[in-house]
Amino acid sequence: MKLAGKTDVGRIRRENQDDYRAGELPGGAAWGLVCDGMGGARGGREASHGACDVIERSFQDQYSHCGRGGEEQFLAQALEHANHYVFQKSAQEESLAGMGTTVVCALVRDGRAYICHAGDSRAYLFHAGRLHQLTHDHSYVQELVDCGTITPEEAEHHPQKNIITRALGVDYRLTPDFTSVVVLKGDMLLLCSDGLTNALTTEQMEALLGRVPFYDLPDRLIEAANAAGGQDNITALLLGVEPVEVQHG
Repeated sequence: MKLAGKTDVGRIRRENQDDYRAGELPGGAAWGLVCDGMGGARGGREASHGACDVIERSFQDQYSHCGRGGEEQFLAQALEHANHYVFQKSAQEESLAGMGTTVVCALVRDGRAYICHAGDSRAYLFHAGRLHQLTHDHSYVQELVDCGTITPEEAEHHPQKNIITRALGVDYRLTPDFTSVVVLKGDMLLLCSDGLTNALTTEQMEALLGRVPFYDLPDRLIEAANAAGGQDNITALLLGVEPVEVQHG
């Protein structure tokens, strides 16, 4: 696996409340994570960084116990631990009351990507020159689209686009969504915050992914989002699938 990521404050915000992590795992596997904090200046930053810390520790300490078929349970448990941490910290410190964070987390191993998420940070698969959204936003505007009240085109500029309906830390219970997809040699996973997807269309991201060298992609995606206004913090994390080594017994 190849890994490349970057986060940027954007052109409008005074501080960056996004965070991301990624790492390699035994057997050619890899993982990645993007969080986008909310809840005031300090709260948003504390929520995203704290959640990333907890989930990163889950991969460091518990991944060795994740057997084949246990990917969904492992990821859900990692997110639940992070949810508990953020919720408890929010309850204990008055200055952090009401904080939370979106999360999208991916584990790639044995030819599949396993993705768990809550909120509107997204995961995409870039395969054969096309970009496919893998996650479904947990947002008020997405609910309006789902029930046919507004069109996807109207959702792009809806004034309540920032209202999130599911996130880490806002309730003691968490119900993340889970999905998995086959990944092949040359495929890429893109994990990103809404600072990227609100600034660039799928077609614009697809064009960059198709022509920019892998390790330059986070910079180029962020440059393009800033050129489009940079209204929010921007995070882009890429996981690239390399050839799988076949061992003959």
